[in-house]
Amino acid sequence: MAANHNMSPKQFEAEMRRWANTHVPKIGKAVHKAVTKAVYDGIVTKTPVLTGRARGNWYASLGAPSEQVGENTFGGSITGEPVTAAEKSMIKTVTDQLEGLPLGQSPAFVTNNLDYILRLEQGYSPKSPANAMVQNTIINTLDGLKVTIVPRGQ
Repeated sequence: MAANHNMSPKQFEAEMRRWANTHVPKIGKAVHKAVTKAVYDGIVTKTPVLTGRARGNWYASLGAPSEQVGENTFGGSITGEPVTAAEKSMIKTVTDQLEGLPLGQSPAFVTNNLDYILRLEQGYSPKSPANAMVQNTIINTLDGLKVTIVPRGQ
């Protein structure tokens, strides 16, 4: 929007409405995409690995939390194992699906129903400090959220 200091209040209002109608949906989509990827990826990758079962049991769902408990294992049995190619592929598949949702369609949930997941979040594992998986991921995502909203000059 070029600076025009000779606009009437009505012209200014019309210009602001035009700008908002053009850019606000883009802003919402950009924020949605950045937050979705960062939160899901962060939670999964920050889950400590012993057998890999906790890391492999994060499920994304729409409308209501998943009640699923699976036998997925990610990260193998080696402590400190980095994210594997299979995990990266699974994370990308899930985040692509979540990113594709229309804004405001329904709430998205990331759940893990293993009976010991809360203990892991509370710091039970020596490999992960308390609140590292979920709470710190969300806080760090929101603190570090930087989205290019509108390229300069537009």
